[in-house]
Amino acid sequence: MKSEITQLFDQIDNVPQVPEVVRTLLSQVNDPDIDFVAIAKNVEKEQIIAIKILHLANSAYYGLPRKIGSINQALVILGMTELKKLIIATGLINTIPDIPNFNLEDFWIDNFRTATYAKWIADKAKLQDSDMIFTAGLINGLGNILIHLGNTAAADEISYLIEEGMSRLKAEQQELGFSNQEACAELCRLWLFSDDLTTTVEQSGEPLNFDQPYLPSCAISIARYISESNYSEKTMPEKLVEFPREEWVKLDLKEEDIEDSMAEILTLETGLEGLLD
Repeated sequence: MKSEITQLFDQIDNVPQVPEVVRTLLSQVNDPDIDFVAIAKNVEKEQIIAIKILHLANSAYYGLPRKIGSINQALVILGMTELKKLIIATGLINTIPDIPNFNLEDFWIDNFRTATYAKWIADKAKLQDSDMIFTAGLINGLGNILIHLGNTAAADEISYLIEEGMSRLKAEQQELGFSNQEACAELCRLWLFSDDLTTTVEQSGEPLNFDQPYLPSCAISIARYISESNYSEKTMPEKLVEFPREEWVKLDLKEEDIEDSMAEILTLETGLEGLLD
C-alpha cells in the first residue's frame, strides 16, 4: 500500500464496513457454485436491506404481474443475477454515512449509471465477466468517499480544481499522490474482495497506463466518462471529441460505432434509483 494511502486510512476513524451477506457476494462475485439460496435466507435477516429490495422489486421498473412478498420469491421471479445486484447495491448504500457538503444521492446515481453502462459495454465487447464489471462499476467511486472522510481539506481542493477545469484524476494526484480508484482498491483488499474485482477498480482510473491493460478496467473507464457526461453542458459532438477512444478500441470495438453506442447507452435506465428513496 502506498504510504499516502496508508495515511488516508489512518485518518479515518471508522472505515466503512459492509454487511456480511454483501461481503460474501462481493468476495465471491464470480463463483458459479455460490449457495445463493442460503444467501437469500441471510438477506431476510438484514431487515433494512430486505425491505428496500422488496420495495424496489415491486416498483414500476420491474412491472411484475404480482407482488413479491419475500426474498425467496424475489430470487425465483427476478433471478439470481438481478437479486444479487439489488443486494450489493442496497448493502453498499447502507454502509456509507452522511458526509457534510457531499451529495450522496448524486454520487450513487453516478455509480449506478457507471455500473449499468459498464455492463452494456462489457456485453458488447463480449467480455465474459460482465457481472463482475457491473459490481466494479458500483464500487469504483468509493475511494472518493474515503477521501472526504479522511482528508476533507484535500477533498475540497480537489472539487475546486475540478470546477476550474482540471480532471479529477490529475487533481487527486496533485493533492494526494494517488487516485480515488487506488484508494478504493485498498478498501477492496481490506474487505477481502476477489483479485479480479480489485484489479478492475484499481486500474480503472488510467487503464492504458499499465503494462498489460486490464480490459474490464477499460469498460469501467469508458462507462464513467459517459456517466459523467450526463452532468456536462457540452454538446454531443464535444463529448465525442473527448471520448476515451483508445480504451474503446482496446476492447476490440469499432471506432465508427462510438456515436451510436454512446447515444444508446445514455438511454439506459439503472432501475436502482428507487434504493435512494
